[in-house]
Amino acid sequence: MRKVLFILLTYISLQVYGQIIVDHTVVDKFDDIPQEYIDEVKKMWLSYAGESHSSAIRTGLTLLESVDSRFQVNVTESGIPETYTSSHLRASRATWGDLLNSTGWRYSYGEEDWYTSSTAINRTKAGITYYNTIGPELNAFGFGWCWDSAEEADDMVTYLNATQQYIDYCITNDYPTEVFFTTGPVDGANATGEVGYNKYLAYEAIRDYVALDETRILFDYADILCYDDDSETPNTTTWSGHVYPIITTTNSLPEQTGHISNAGALRLARAMWWMLAKIAGWDGGAPLVIDDNQYNKGYSKKIVTHDKIELQLDEHNSKWSAALYDFQGMEIIKKAIESDLLTFDISTLSSGIYFIVLSKGREKLVEKVIKP
Repeated sequence: MRKVLFILLTYISLQVYGQIIVDHTVVDKFDDIPQEYIDEVKKMWLSYAGESHSSAIRTGLTLLESVDSRFQVNVTESGIPETYTSSHLRASRATWGDLLNSTGWRYSYGEEDWYTSSTAINRTKAGITYYNTIGPELNAFGFGWCWDSAEEADDMVTYLNATQQYIDYCITNDYPTEVFFTTGPVDGANATGEVGYNKYLAYEAIRDYVALDETRILFDYADILCYDDDSETPNTTTWSGHVYPIITTTNSLPEQTGHISNAGALRLARAMWWMLAKIAGWDGGAPLVIDDNQYNKGYSKKIVTHDKIELQLDEHNSKWSAALYDFQGMEIIKKAIESDLLTFDISTLSSGIYFIVLSKGREKLVEKVIKP
């Protein structure tokens, strides 16, 4: 059972929009993901849209499942993406349309499709609308850089602006798709010399931009691959007196998938599960801190008797889930919200204080109840 620390004993509304930075520091933390959030990730569809390098993400996810059966995944490489399931994570690089095609499922996506023109941006937005109206609903969406990572400052600004547009577009239209920022390759000849150093500066610009807003998400592909599992410092190289990080030998050789090794792909996959669990609402093990300045109870009527709790919700939203916790923060009952009337059977519970937590991703509503 998951245990949560409740800070305030009042009904409140909580927006848990903490920054999510996915870098080398989280790779080993994937094993901390509670089973309930592994199960939540299994309801997701991830599209890491890109060209050859993006295949390392999908291969890594498959390899991770082979060594730890908890992290089940199904990878789609062509055709129509798999529809909703709760049995495994769905992963692909599929997009609806691209720069050259306004419709149809596409399985190769470059910088020209993500950010280099207004047509590309509009097509990507149209795809986001398609996922969230026609389906399958897309939960997490990011751009997989290839060797053509932006090197010029103007290109990087264009990438950042385009990605932020997609994030804002989802928010404006109330789409649940989480668009995340990414860094790119640190392998091959393009990762060394002046080109490699310029790429490093570009990735630093992405990191700096994400740091400016606590709601942004970064999958730091580059940083993850500059460390080995047992290292505390990054592998580095130099150019013209500048020292900067580069992929480790373990993560690059032998080249097996997406221009890197299977070891590197596994690191990416472990970090990806950690990110998706965070998107699903996992607090990373930290206590649930409640802010009563964001009050919004989300229901119009509450009935509490010795046998049951009933909440008449303001609206029925199947994307929300509900759980009942005791005063010590131990989860007792968890259920999907199937109508605008939410009912908990508490006939077997002792009298006392309980909490109902309604969750949708990182947004939570918490209600205190007292059983007579």
